[in-house]
Amino acid sequence: MKRATGNNAPHAANKVSIQQSLDGHSFSVPKPGRIPPEAERIEAEVVTPQTLLVPRELFDAANAAELLAAAGLACRGNQEAVWSVPRPLGKDAEAVAVMAVDAHILQELLERAGDRVEFTSPLLEGPTSGKPTLWLCRKAGVLYIKVFDRMLRMAEAIPAINEADVLYFIERIGGVFPLSEMRLHIAGDDAEALRKSIGKRFKQTTCES
Repeated sequence: MKRATGNNAPHAANKVSIQQSLDGHSFSVPKPGRIPPEAERIEAEVVTPQTLLVPRELFDAANAAELLAAAGLACRGNQEAVWSVPRPLGKDAEAVAVMAVDAHILQELLERAGDRVEFTSPLLEGPTSGKPTLWLCRKAGVLYIKVFDRMLRMAEAIPAINEADVLYFIERIGGVFPLSEMRLHIAGDDAEALRKSIGKRFKQTTCES
């Protein structure tokens, strides 16, 4: 069973989303009708805090599950590791996203779409500029965080059910990085509301609503 496929073909992919439930113990996947049988490529976005970015040169598919475990994000008994194709990280570097997915959901998806599936993660999105930037994206109760300062300094996926959770993590990040000297780039769920809550702390704010 393949865990990651894809050839970076130029044609647009049909996108589906695999989301971990708020209790952290199950995943949801689109109904069969959502996956067109004629599609040449299916991009499956995995939304889970069990996500890790790995520099391309350090990634070994045979050790994907071990990489998650080493980061404290180990697959549970009913989970398997999947990974993305390499994506730009900034300054000619590339990264692979490694994610834990429910094994039954994975099997169901691959049975429907086979080697047309290419896995991805919101943690691969965001700017790759070297300018001091905090990028935030909240999807389905997961907060994706990336900090740039000449290079990528931080990349994490954290459970964040509500705005109070997000504000808590912003305070923690502010204790490490000078927010007032950084640009804020917000995407995902309730981006505009989040901008109103924290935007004034930053040098400049960009919101993808």
